[in-house]
Amino acid sequence: MLSIVAAAVALAITIGSGAAPLSAEVVLESPTRHVRTADRTMRKLLRTGFQHSATFASLLGRLEQSDLIVYVEEVPRLPGALEGRLVIMPQSHGFRYVRIQVSLRGSPSDTISIIGHELQHAVEVAEATEVFDAPALAALYRRIGIDRGHNLFDTVAAQETGRRVLRELVA
Repeated sequence: MLSIVAAAVALAITIGSGAAPLSAEVVLESPTRHVRTADRTMRKLLRTGFQHSATFASLLGRLEQSDLIVYVEEVPRLPGALEGRLVIMPQSHGFRYVRIQVSLRGSPSDTISIIGHELQHAVEVAEATEVFDAPALAALYRRIGIDRGHNLFDTVAAQETGRRVLRELVA
């Protein structure tokens, strides 16, 4: 069952776009959904995030309205101290593709906040229609992000989004 917060976000997305409300089934289960996973654990985390964080639900709704397809997957480890990252994939059939990789550490709420952080990066890419390959992605983040070296970037918006998602989950 959707929380009141997530339902309000679905209503706000509906009012803003003039489209039908985006339910959990549309955003998380539809064969044409824009945020996808083949992993049962990730599917559960995405659903929990959608149901208990208005910010997370809003990110999923924004991506659903874009030309970006996002695959979320668990990986055993990432380089350095990374807990999550976004990787761009080749464009195909009029869609752009990214992969969010998350290394499961900590509590489910911690992991959902990391996914939320990476979903914010996906929204940043979705809004930058000129980004369709790795060089264009790097150029975007050189422009809007914080350079962490070795082609690693972050944004203040993603950092704030991860913290907001975590606050909403534990509230």
